[in-house]
Amino acid sequence: MVRFPVGIALLAVFTAPLALAAQAAATPGQAPAATVVTPPAPLLPDKFGEWQLTGPADNVIQLSDDVTKELIVTRSDAKKYGAEGNAATVSAVEFTDATGAYAAFTLLRTADMKACAAGNSLGVDCAVSPGKLLFWQGDSVVSIAPSGSRPISASSFNELEGKLPKPVGSKAAHPLLPTRMPPDGLQKESLRYAVGPATYAAEGGVLPASAIDFSKSPEILTASYNGRAGHGVLTTIFYPTPTIAGDRMRAIQAVLKPGSLPASFLAGEPQMARSGPIVALASSGFTAKQAEKIVNGVKYQAAITWDKPEGYMDSLKVTNAASVMVQIMIFVFVMAGAALALGMVFGGGRAAIRVARGKPISSIDDMEVISLGLRGKPDQKIH
Repeated sequence: MVRFPVGIALLAVFTAPLALAAQAAATPGQAPAATVVTPPAPLLPDKFGEWQLTGPADNVIQLSDDVTKELIVTRSDAKKYGAEGNAATVSAVEFTDATGAYAAFTLLRTADMKACAAGNSLGVDCAVSPGKLLFWQGDSVVSIAPSGSRPISASSFNELEGKLPKPVGSKAAHPLLPTRMPPDGLQKESLRYAVGPATYAAEGGVLPASAIDFSKSPEILTASYNGRAGHGVLTTIFYPTPTIAGDRMRAIQAVLKPGSLPASFLAGEPQMARSGPIVALASSGFTAKQAEKIVNGVKYQAAITWDKPEGYMDSLKVTNAASVMVQIMIFVFVMAGAALALGMVFGGGRAAIRVARGKPISSIDDMEVISLGLRGKPDQKIH
């Protein structure tokens, strides 16, 4: 009776389903999963903190059609609220990402608005003037207009700040340029950020669009400087690559001549410099030494952004661990199958050769025992 092939067959019967299950786990099927779409929450809540909704309102945040299209406005909302005898109108606009919100904030911040006090501020940046408070958070810009008889503290709107939409990934990334401006003499209230020609022109930009070339997707930040650093305007332009930045720098240098730009912009001795993909231009009153110092103070440092949601690495670790275990199981099954196949080849081949020679399949009957004959009396004595 041949027992070896039967054992192999039984082992194959038991291990095959396990191997198939492991393979299915390693390569999941492509069957589509059911998707449930939940409508987004309202941009402004009906209640936050001590404030309760009292009715709708007209949105006081007004942007031109060109700017609205350029910054990609996704939705807007305006509501009236009341709290313990006080009233306020809150207007909000949401954009496609944080850069759009920051650009709108710098555009809407008027010259009479000052930065909010450190202990009475809202959002990433906040500006206030009599009867108005403006701030931006995430991908939204919010304007608050008190209308009650009692003074209102910005801290009473802290809960509203937490209820605004929270962008994730690259859409939540803040602009790089504000972190690269030399701080000495910087007038923070004068910062103007733009990502397109409409916003740049609306903020008072004077460089020709043809020289900047907005088709290259630049980001532009302008700011005024006063004090020991000099008096003038610093314009920084962030391009996708250093090569583009070098080409556009030469194009801008070609238009820095009387007649092509306002005389106030060319006042002093304008200077330009480039640091990686950032072009810096100091103008509007700086001396040559001041301008050279301030443009050389703009330094580019590459930043790495993470566009994965919170907890992504934990889920990735679990997924990787499960994948490793499945691959180990597959490897074990493959090696076991290979060992069984080799056993069948060598064992079966040897048995076939014995049958061809007329011998039994098993070699157990071929064994010869050498006996030493140590039992009984010896035939003769050994002297």
